[in-house]
Amino acid sequence: MDAVVASPFILKPERKVSDIDYVQGLSNELLIEISAVLNVFHGTNYSIRYWNILLGHWLKRHVAVCFNRYFTLQQALSKYKVSATTIFEAGEYGLATSDSFSFILACNDDIWNNILYSRVLKYMNEVEVEIEIDSLTECSNTTFLQATKPFIKQRSGIKQIIKTIGSSFLPKLCRNSDAFVVNSYMPRWQDIKLQLALGQCPQIWQSPPLQSVPISLEIRRRFSLGQTGHVGFDHFVRSLISEMIPACYLEGYSTLCKQAESLPWPKTPKFIFTSNSFDADELFKAWVGNKVEQGVPYLTGQHGNNYGTHCYFGNPTWPEQAAADKFLTWGWDNNDTKNIPAFIFKIAGSPRVRKPRGGVLLVELHAPHLLDIEDSYYQFGIYQKEQFRFVEELPESIQKDLTVRLHGAWPKTRWADDRRWSDHRRSVHLETGTESIVKLIKNSRLVVYSYDSTGMLETLASNIPTLCFWHGGFDHLLPSAKPYYQQLKNVSIIVDTPEQAAQHISQYWDNIDSWWLSPSVQTARKQFCDKYARGERYPVYKMRQLLLAAVLDNNKQLNKLGNR
Repeated sequence: MDAVVASPFILKPERKVSDIDYVQGLSNELLIEISAVLNVFHGTNYSIRYWNILLGHWLKRHVAVCFNRYFTLQQALSKYKVSATTIFEAGEYGLATSDSFSFILACNDDIWNNILYSRVLKYMNEVEVEIEIDSLTECSNTTFLQATKPFIKQRSGIKQIIKTIGSSFLPKLCRNSDAFVVNSYMPRWQDIKLQLALGQCPQIWQSPPLQSVPISLEIRRRFSLGQTGHVGFDHFVRSLISEMIPACYLEGYSTLCKQAESLPWPKTPKFIFTSNSFDADELFKAWVGNKVEQGVPYLTGQHGNNYGTHCYFGNPTWPEQAAADKFLTWGWDNNDTKNIPAFIFKIAGSPRVRKPRGGVLLVELHAPHLLDIEDSYYQFGIYQKEQFRFVEELPESIQKDLTVRLHGAWPKTRWADDRRWSDHRRSVHLETGTESIVKLIKNSRLVVYSYDSTGMLETLASNIPTLCFWHGGFDHLLPSAKPYYQQLKNVSIIVDTPEQAAQHISQYWDNIDSWWLSPSVQTARKQFCDKYARGERYPVYKMRQLLLAAVLDNNKQLNKLGNR
């Protein structure tokens, strides 16, 4: 084709912080506005906090996705002379999805994105540019998805039988005042011990499937945010709320509330704690929102890396931090009394182990969902090339001991990771996600992470030789986090390029421990882990202590407010 591919939309370094602050600030403004409109629409009187718990994650992603599509198109139109374009004839196709998880998947869909870009283009045609728009074909679909369920690993055999029996029998032994602990992100057996330590029968809580409802264009015509006084992107993002808000918050809201009320969960729990369910579990969020309005303490925990370190994803305005009474971290507090330094939950009581004479393991990232404010696919293309460069720079003798471990989510993407690796280097030992990462680490003398990952925190906390490199250096980090990452860089736990990573491995391959166990490396590792990946010898006792103390502190603060 006689074509030019437009430049990717990447935030300019000098504007990155201000653009991120703008997106976060706009999300907060829209939360206030949408809370008021939804209360009127549904005849409720819930707090902004309630609506933040329920739809805060979707709203932030909505703003980020609209920001990306809007300014991607604006940049292309400003850099290139475009006179006409072709779009799908949308017909009755709507951008609304059934729930927030469906929205994540829709952002990867070609038709959905084409319709969204057409909305941007038509808006710009009215206020900024004049481009001839032709229709290619009629889109027969009426919407992207009506119902989805987050990806859940299906267990088989005896484990699934035990889980099924437990889920049906154990709730009968639950008291209404029991603490509600679900998806704590600790190992399952530690989760059970925690509930026993709290003096209650362990439960295996799980939300049932969400009842789906059809999209109603009539209802959406009656629902809208005020747009008066707003221009440009501020006006555009508000104009799309009525079309893009998931059905479970609009048409299906009453159904969602009734389903949440019927859950066999504690009526008056001592407190609620989760490190995972706060994002895409609509029933859990609706149930929690109602309990929070009744004064039940809501505690959340850190789910993986980026919290407290990332300039976008580490922002404390995300609902799991902003809408919770207390937030348990993996060691940091960032001078905020809401944050409680705890420990790294994921490996609590079961640190990773390894073989001193094993191979080298390269842990891969999967192609991202198209949710970022920047062009994440373009950046992932750079990432992929760096992986190839790393392998090419390793001596043949070490390549024979290399295992490239693809991310478990790669089959759900269109990147075709296995074929890309096969086309580039057929001889590489590719592990496609069937083997346990714990077992792979156990058989490795060194683990290499090519992105700022949760796994890096796990192996550092377990004192397993770890080497990291990633594109962009420390550009994604908060200023408060950079000194701790710099300490790791000073001792070559983090290096700048894939070539430096390969060179470092070659230098110490025959005796990795001579580098890893050196005083300077261990000091840097311990200081970093104390801040962002703290270990804990007695995790159950510590977690119980922190949770109960958080509830006590929260109740004291409420009493003070009540006495004023």
